[in-house]
Amino acid sequence: MKQQSRGSCIWTVIIALTVPMLSVQVGAMSLASTRFRTEGNFKSQLNPEVTLSVNEDFLNAFLDSMFTNLKAPSAPLAITPGDKDRTPAESYGCQSAITLEREEGGVKTSAKLEQGKISAPLAFAGSYNSTLLGCIEFRGWANTTWSFDFDRARQVLLARVQVQDIHLTNVPALASGSLVKIVQSAIDARINPLELLKLDQLSARLPVAPAKGALRLRAKDVRTEIVPGSLQVHVAYEFLPDR
Repeated sequence: MKQQSRGSCIWTVIIALTVPMLSVQVGAMSLASTRFRTEGNFKSQLNPEVTLSVNEDFLNAFLDSMFTNLKAPSAPLAITPGDKDRTPAESYGCQSAITLEREEGGVKTSAKLEQGKISAPLAFAGSYNSTLLGCIEFRGWANTTWSFDFDRARQVLLARVQVQDIHLTNVPALASGSLVKIVQSAIDARINPLELLKLDQLSARLPVAPAKGALRLRAKDVRTEIVPGSLQVHVAYEFLPDR
């Protein structure tokens, strides 16, 4: 089933929602807090921390702009090994592909930031040229949740996506069960875990002109906090001489 799930619709959907999160590191950085403990001659024990904050409106504005100004994200749907080698002529006018949709059946593709998790209904439509059943056109949506984890060994922030349930319309009952299994297994086969952010992307050089030198701001740890309406990424730093 893992082999069959490659190239499935969820890959396109996840890419569409991942882009705004990766973009946050440039535009949404704000200084959150720096904590110090002083001893004797005011030497400080560091715990400097910067918070990257993204609100729910930012994520959904990105989606609105994408659907308004760009083509809807689409990707080939390859379920069997032979699907990859099939030419357009062999598809007989039925292209095996999946497209992210703005809305389907009253459900809009969007992100909702709740306490401790991100919920994301994802609408999609597509078709699949089945050897047994012919051209299967399908539409529907999937309810998904996102969680985050920091891999200290790799120094990478990871996301894991879990499909809660899937709703398909315009699909024969015989094919519906198979498509649901394919979409479910595609997450673990191709997506999880999804690499969002490397800590070296958040490191920087800080010139200090009056001191005739510079410091290197190195990100060393990260933790995430999801509260209603906001995703906060807390990044711990250390200051090093720039040599």
